[in-house]
This record gives sequence, C-alpha cells and structure tokens, in this order.
Amino acid sequence: MKRSSVFAATFAAAAMLAGSAAVTMATAKEVTLRLSYFGGANGSTWAEVMKPWYEQINKDGKGILKIEPYPGGALVPSPRAQVKALTDGVTDIAFVVFSYTPGRFPDNDVLELPTLYENVKESSHIIRTLYEKGMLRGYDKFYVPFLVTTYPYNFHTAKPVKKLADLKGMKLRAGGPVAGAALRAIGVAPVGQPITVVAENISKGVLDGTATDWNVMFSFRINDVAKHHYMQLFSTVPIGMMMTKEKFNSLPKNVQDLIKKYSGKWVDDLFVRTTTAQQDKLMAIIKADKSHTIVVPDKADKAAYDAAMAKVVDKWAKGNKKREQILAVVKDELKKLRSGK
Repeated sequence: MKRSSVFAATFAAAAMLAGSAAVTMATAKEVTLRLSYFGGANGSTWAEVMKPWYEQINKDGKGILKIEPYPGGALVPSPRAQVKALTDGVTDIAFVVFSYTPGRFPDNDVLELPTLYENVKESSHIIRTLYEKGMLRGYDKFYVPFLVTTYPYNFHTAKPVKKLADLKGMKLRAGGPVAGAALRAIGVAPVGQPITVVAENISKGVLDGTATDWNVMFSFRINDVAKHHYMQLFSTVPIGMMMTKEKFNSLPKNVQDLIKKYSGKWVDDLFVRTTTAQQDKLMAIIKADKSHTIVVPDKADKAAYDAAMAKVVDKWAKGNKKREQILAVVKDELKKLRSGK
C-alpha cells in the first residue's frame, strides 16, 4: 500500500473514533435524582441545609447530575413512608426520621438516651462515628450522605411546668421507644405520633405537649400551642438523607464522586453550624415573647431528674453485650470531644 493511502486510512480511522466519541458525549444523558422531604420548604433543615446541599451538587454537576427537590411532601407525603419509598423506587433520595421505622435501625436507640448529649455537635458526631465504625444495624443496604441528630430536646407543654413533679400524668409525644421509656420513668405517658400532627393534637387536648427542640417547634408551629418550656436535658432523634446502595452503585462513577464530595463532613457540619445558630435565634424569640415561660430547673430538681434518667441509660445497656459496647464507644467519644482531643 502506498504511503499516501496508509495516511488516508489512518486519518479516516481517527476521524471515525473522534466522531464516535463526539456522538457518545452528545448523547450522554444528565442523571436526574429525586429528593423527597416531608417537611415544609421554610424550615431551617430544608432551607439552610438540604437546599444548599442539592444546589451545590447541581452547580458542580451541571450536565452530569441534577437533583430535583420535592419538599412539603410533594413526592412522598407521609413521614413514616420515606424508607419504603426509597426501596420501592418512588424517590431516589429521602430525608428520614429513623424512629418512624421502628425496629429497622435498632442501634440508633443510643441517641435517644436522655442527658448524654449536651449539644447537636456531640450527638451528630456520635451517630456518624458509630455508623462509620459499622456498629449500627439496618444501614447495610443504604448509602447515607447526611447523618446527624436533632438538637437535644427539652420539654414544651400547654400547661406550666415548674418542677419535675408537674410532668407526672401528662401525655407527651415521644420520638422513639427509648424516649418513651425515659418519659415513663418520670411518670409521663408517652404517645407515638408523627411530628407533623403534634401541634394540632396539643390544641385538641389529645397531647399535653412534647419533648423537642426549638427548630422543630417553629417548623411545625408547636410554639403556637405549647408555651411553657421546662429546660431539662432530654434525648435526641437521629435524622438524615439516604439512598439505596443499589441506586447509588448504579450511577456513573463521576456522579458517585460528586455526591461523595458533599456527603459526610460537608453536609453534617453545615447542619451542626446552622442548627446551633438557629436554636440560639429561636430561643431568643421565645424569651422576648411574654406569652411564653421558660423554667430552668434548680440543682435539686435537676439532680432528681438526672438520677431517674441514669437508671434508664443503665437499664438500656445492662446485660446486652452489643449495647454495652456501643455505650462504651459513646462515652469514650464524648470524653474526647469535651477534652478537645
């Protein structure tokens, strides 16, 4: 074959490869993932954490990945249906309150133990650490980009509570089974309900109040009906965003890498910062509102409460080797955090 013919053939082959690559790039489709959130779009968890999260991913992933948001229950209305919606393929990413699927994530109970966690930085660090150590059951089929807890709860009631004994006989909403056990230990009747109906049921007298944080209070308008705030330290509730591993692993590697970039520390830390600031802001609003009362327990009242809660913690772990191991890790991590290590 003549040299000119060889050159022509080589050029033609290269042109075909280039053309094929161009066609592949032109026909490659942007991946679209649906994000379900049952809460309102004005709440701080959505507006200050989840919205910035997906907007940053969409900005970096233009032409590669687009996350479509569905706040306000637009895609999956029920708080209790989020995990099933993931496994059924109704949504690709969902905000989950883990206690709404009781028994599925059993070791999350350690975050419901009362009085252990002083702030959201501590409790969120603990759940992420336990997850990364593989100590939490129920997560094996899920990829979890966002895993934190609520701010540690206090008590908010329709009637005044000036001391521990005033809670006795009240019906308060409980966020999970361990929180329920803790309420029973102080003479309270726990009632399991989605947070979305708590304000309505307090106004109807079905509930006397709830244990929750300021962010949840305002997001679900509980502050309109529960105007008495008893500041004993209670439990937290694990929350986060999840995908099935099947869905995550089916994504192109560049899409996986983009999601990973903003998973874990990036979004968890954003939540801790914004939630802490939001708690301070909302508590200041409550303090300035004369229709609300805030009671900080005295030493004797706190000591009586702490003693009752210590029994709940001990009973949760006693005789269960796995729980004893988890609690030991929790206490060790808290010690490190508080010592600045």
